[in-house]
Amino acid sequence: MPLDPKGDIVPFDAANDVLGGDFSARLNMDLREDKGWSYGVFGQESVMLHAVPYAVSAPVQADRTGDSLAELNRLLTEFVTTKGVTAAERDRVITKSINQLPGEFETSGAVLGAMMNIDMLGKPDNYYETLAPEYRSLTQAKLDAAARAALDPKGFTWIVVGDAAKIRPQLDKLGMPIEVVEAP
Repeated sequence: MPLDPKGDIVPFDAANDVLGGDFSARLNMDLREDKGWSYGVFGQESVMLHAVPYAVSAPVQADRTGDSLAELNRLLTEFVTTKGVTAAERDRVITKSINQLPGEFETSGAVLGAMMNIDMLGKPDNYYETLAPEYRSLTQAKLDAAARAALDPKGFTWIVVGDAAKIRPQLDKLGMPIEVVEAP
């Protein structure tokens, strides 16, 4: 994604909690809870030293692979165009994010990880103390802007694993370019 790992990723992270980062996120609620095609769908950014990749993991029923991929594309597109973050979603995500902050430092390993994160990303020593006020300052508009700046639904590369005889006809109907890699 076009995000600077040393920049402010909090708005995108919060927006992603609405889209794919939480159990109650849209991707999971649609494919798992509403349609029953998956045991769980999750989308998450990974903050690395020089990049911030984004991945969606969506194990789905083989007979619903094409439908699921079409649905994921629809949900992603709507999220960054016509159906951004709602007030209820914003409130839920902000409350959860603030309430989970103390639990992020329950072990010495977690504290060490936070210190390493601060060092690697060039954050101030009091970075974690600044998060609750930053979360409170996030509006729906800020969350939508963060998602729209970072996510391009047409830029995704989808990796589909499964029985090609069952899945390929479903994917052909989507009109997307397909590259097949045979298992050894």
